[in-house]
Amino acid sequence: MKKRLLKTLGVVVLIIPLLGMVLACEQAANFFAPSPPRPEITYGEFPFRVEYEKNGERIVVEDTIICRFDGFVVSRGGSGKMRRWKSSFASGRAIFIEMGLMVDDTNQIFLYIGEARNYMGDGGGGESPPKCRAYKYLDSLVGGHSLGRIDSDELFSTYGIKVISHEFSHPIVNIFK
Repeated sequence: MKKRLLKTLGVVVLIIPLLGMVLACEQAANFFAPSPPRPEITYGEFPFRVEYEKNGERIVVEDTIICRFDGFVVSRGGSGKMRRWKSSFASGRAIFIEMGLMVDDTNQIFLYIGEARNYMGDGGGGESPPKCRAYKYLDSLVGGHSLGRIDSDELFSTYGIKVISHEFSHPIVNIFK
């Protein structure tokens, strides 16, 4: 019985470092992988307008999304490198979770208004403007946060928020060389 336990423990002690080395080699290979083609257009400005009602008060947000190419990053999924885009609002307001516009900080409700990479023609189909969708933070059991989409009925009945209209710029057509 003792020999069997020692054998099993020995195998586990050998497997863990081996697994760590395999994962480290995979990350190193991704780091040294060639970068994808660079975008021809690296900067863009995209005006938008969102009108919503919160607890009976009508709010209009007009701003411009500024998107910039920011080099390359090793993807978290282990599939090599990918283009990285930075985004900001011309007004200086904060961006929440990949182009979200905060509408209720008490409940952490925000409206998704599109990602920089899609506006810049880098994936996601990008032929039409994004749809204005509402999300909220959900507490995670692991101590982090996850997102939950809110349909328009719940957005209004639970949080008193109703999206009246939204107008977003169309994404550009970009060339990658």
